[in-house]
Amino acid sequence: MVFCVAPALLSALAAILTAWLCGARLWIHVQDFEVEAAFATGLMRPTTLKARFALWAEGWILRQADRVSTISPQMVAKLGEKGIPAERRMELRNWANASFAPDPAGATSQRAQWSLEDKIVALYSGNIARKQGIEILIDTARLLQHRQDIAFVICGEGPNRQPLEVRAAGLVNVQLHDLQPAERMGAMLTMADLHLLPQIAGAADLVLPSKLTNMLASGKPVVATTEEWTGLYSEVEGCGVCVSPGDAAALAAAITALADDPARRAKLGAAATTRAAERWQQDAILARAITALRELVR
Repeated sequence: MVFCVAPALLSALAAILTAWLCGARLWIHVQDFEVEAAFATGLMRPTTLKARFALWAEGWILRQADRVSTISPQMVAKLGEKGIPAERRMELRNWANASFAPDPAGATSQRAQWSLEDKIVALYSGNIARKQGIEILIDTARLLQHRQDIAFVICGEGPNRQPLEVRAAGLVNVQLHDLQPAERMGAMLTMADLHLLPQIAGAADLVLPSKLTNMLASGKPVVATTEEWTGLYSEVEGCGVCVSPGDAAALAAAITALADDPARRAKLGAAATTRAAERWQQDAILARAITALRELVR
């Protein structure tokens, strides 16, 4: 078995050749649809010859595999749109990282280090790039400057980090930090009173943010920007709040409502823990993958 994770999808060309030379089965696992993500973020115009070729090449590469998996039901359906037969496609979710287990003592220390002891912490931790649409967090923080009890904490790196810093200049309710080491992530996730998960409208169902798994496992509610018909909405509904992408006023209202209602935060956080166990449990996910692998190589 040759198992290839994409992106980058071009790496699958080497996997195709290797499987052919070895007489092996080929399994391609898709973490996000990078061509359409490039369309959504404006990196490539879908009407160009280069874009049409990229879509054709993506479909051709995926159709060479004996099995194609991806990380959400909606993305599995998109594989069908790309010509992958139902018997060759499957869902294979990312799972929560057990090393990021809740760390209350570390969270207390982290809050003290960043002067957040008396704050409601709204946390974003992850990549800072186009498809996140993270600029909305700064616009939301600006709307909530009068709420001195709410702090926006953004930890991450990426191509949009510097423009984000410029956008946040002068906002005392925003803290920007580097992405924290893995050994501190349990404390970081526990430190949050609520997690922020922005996503631009065009990226819906092209990727299911992998950071969601650990957000849910932390037992804290998630506030996401996504439409009702998306896979992200179905994952967050019942253990967080979703508002329309690009609507800073709606996001500010959702954060304010949760900040003012600790009982609701606790209820949604408990539901998040349950959902993480039901949908994102590592042993169950790997057991399904191993079963599928054995069937394929048999």
